[in-house]
Amino acid sequence: MNSLGTMPGDADGAPASPKTRIQSVARASQLLFWVAKQAHGANAKEIASAQGLALPTTYHLLNTLADEGLLAKDVHRRYILGRNTAILAQAYLRGRAVPETLLSALRELARRTEETAYLADWGENDIRVLASVEGSQIVRVAEAASGPYEYGHARANGKVLLAFATPELRQSYLRAHPPVPRTKNTICEPGLIERELGRIRDRGYAFDEEEFAIGVSCVAAPIMHNGHVIAALGLSVPTERLKENRPDLTATLLEVVGTVGDVAEPAS
Repeated sequence: MNSLGTMPGDADGAPASPKTRIQSVARASQLLFWVAKQAHGANAKEIASAQGLALPTTYHLLNTLADEGLLAKDVHRRYILGRNTAILAQAYLRGRAVPETLLSALRELARRTEETAYLADWGENDIRVLASVEGSQIVRVAEAASGPYEYGHARANGKVLLAFATPELRQSYLRAHPPVPRTKNTICEPGLIERELGRIRDRGYAFDEEEFAIGVSCVAAPIMHNGHVIAALGLSVPTERLKENRPDLTATLLEVVGTVGDVAEPAS
């Protein structure tokens, strides 16, 4: 396993304390997440209704978040994300630390399948590998180093992130990384790529069947939170073993994903 593994606890190494929830903080966080998903913002009454809050309580939360620069009002007096949220987003995208919950899921997936597991997400400007754990099979796929992740259109984790990204982010990535064939199986034609990404959204997981490298196939699924993909968790497997064990490997992957996030619901 790579050096990204950490022990549970605080950043200074102190043991983690029992969970304590502060209701006002939880409400403010949920409100902020909800506003973040509204393309054109929302007014106080809409927010109160969506969050099941009394209007006075909603105003208190909104005013506090606005004072902290986490919310702002647009020209129509609707609440939108404030500029200080950019500081949080940029710091996360620049960062290399991986939450212990995601690392635990990565280790668990590798342990249960005995295959090489890896974790990827969107970085500041690109897709990146956060961490990986090598499988314990005698014949296995080598551990993927953390860092830049190339040819996302041809790899299972990359397909997952592209499928569940906003159209703007997906188009930006594909413009910056024009799809090129890695093998005879690589999907490169724009219409076929969109069709493939639509299938991934429909079923909730992706396959790479020798699209990146001959002899290697992958399966990956999104780790979701509040309807947004926060990372992709996947397995790299010798092709013959994936053919033999596809249902079991896919089921195990989805079970592990479900322990740390929302399993993507197949489209109706």
